Formats: sequence, C-alpha cells, structure tokens
Amino acid sequence: MQQIKTIQILEPQTQIPLEKPILKEKRIGRPQSLSIEDLLNAIRLYATTSETELAKRLNVSRQTIYRKMSLIPKENITQIMHDLSQTELKPYQLGYEGFLTIPEVQQFQKALERRQVSKKYRNEQLRAMWRLCVYLQRHPSKLTIEQCADILTTLRQKKIPNLNFYALKRAIRSWFQNLHGINGEILTSKGIDASIPNQLGIRAFDRLTRKQRHDFIKALKQIIPKDSYFDAWISLPYFLYYTGTRIEASLKAQIEDIEKHGKYWVIKVIDKGKHKNGRKL
Repeated sequence: MQQIKTIQILEPQTQIPLEKPILKEKRIGRPQSLSIEDLLNAIRLYATTSETELAKRLNVSRQTIYRKMSLIPKENITQIMHDLSQTELKPYQLGYEGFLTIPEVQQFQKALERRQVSKKYRNEQLRAMWRLCVYLQRHPSKLTIEQCADILTTLRQKKIPNLNFYALKRAIRSWFQNLHGINGEILTSKGIDASIPNQLGIRAFDRLTRKQRHDFIKALKQIIPKDSYFDAWISLPYFLYYTGTRIEASLKAQIEDIEKHGKYWVIKVIDKGKHKNGRKL
C-alpha cells in the first residue's frame, strides 16, 4: 500500500506556504528470473516436473526451479499432468528427446533401469514405443492392449515403415508388464507373446555364389522389357550387392540426392545402423 507524506514547499515570503501530497515510490529491486506462471507454462509445454529438465529448458538454476515448485500447490501440478495425459502427442513430443520427457515414458525407463537391462536393450525398447506412438499419433498413456495387438496383426500381414514386428512386440509386452503390471498370460492371449520367430536372423550370414549372381542377372535380362529403363534394372542388383545397401533404403532415395561426378553417378541413401544419417554411394 502506497504511503502519503506531507511536506512543505517553501516559496517566497510574500506567498502563503502550500501543502502538496507526494507519493512515496516503491523501491524497485532485482527483477525475478522466473515467475510461477512461467514455470507452470513450462510444465504444460514440456510435460515434465523434472527440476533438472525444467532448469535446462528455462535456462535457470535447478535451485530456482526447486524454490518455485515449493510455492505451487501439489494438486495444481497433479491436475496439469493429468490433463496432459489425456491429450494426443504435442509437436515437440514427436521427436525422440521430447518423447522421453513424458512422465509415463520416464517411469518406463526407470522400470527398465531397475531391472538392470543393458543400455542397448533399454534404448531399443524406448525407441520402439516412440515409433509406435508417432505412427499412431497417440499419447503413450492412451495406448490400449487391443490397439497394440491390432498393430501387430497388421505388421504380420504387411510392412509399416520404421516399425519392426519383433522389436515392437517385445517393447509393447515390456511396456504393459513393467508400467501397468499386466499379467504375461493376458498379453500372450492377445498375440503379444515373448516368442522369438524361428526365421529371425537365419539368413544373416548367407552368401551368394558367383554362379548364382550370374544366373540371376541372366534371368533378369530375359524377363524385363527392353525399354529406356533396361540399364537401370540391370544396374540395380549390382548396386545392391557391391554397396551392401538394403532394398528398402534404396527405394526411398530421392532424385535430388543423385549427383554426377565425371562419369560416375553418386546417390545418397539413408540406411539403418551406422548409416542412419545417410551415406553417399
């Protein structure tokens, strides 16, 4: 509340002294680095209550986040997280790093860590769930067993980009068991079992003989039409064999990624494994 102080303004003796009210100015101190409203907005935006994550996002110290969090009623934060869990994925959650900030995903990650599984296995599980949620455009908290079972049924019949049947089945089973405590028998009855396909990896070390390669090219020349694409069809098996590029990655290559250097054509393909960021061939 502003205080009013009365002072006298001295004028020449010929005039009557006047009284004039003066408002006492409030001292302006150091501006706050973070308001409670800013913090609440950040919790809604990034869907996390992690002090470390919020400090990084808001570019303030972790102690600042801790102090401000203590001023916010717990029921307010609980309500915010509940509201977020009922919505679809937000734009920033479509990225892997943003997906990891979702509370349910963090709980899943901690559950895997408690089981002391390898880091590689843990990352495979998290990325499989991320790809599933991005494909479905669904928040992980809204995934149902029936919905996941339907996706696996579809994957048995046809390929879906970025979704691997076995890796996804294993991740879904782990998700419902570790996060929701669902009995394994219930999941198995829905087709989300723990079995490993007998065919998985059985051809990983197979090699074609020279005669097989020559016979294949000979047969290919006999069945493809002799049109302007003839040379391209013949070149494709050579390209796949000598570069070791997967057919799926090759078919996704863009025309604008093809360059000519002298008498050679160079194409950029994005393959999995160590070439997930692309390589030129």
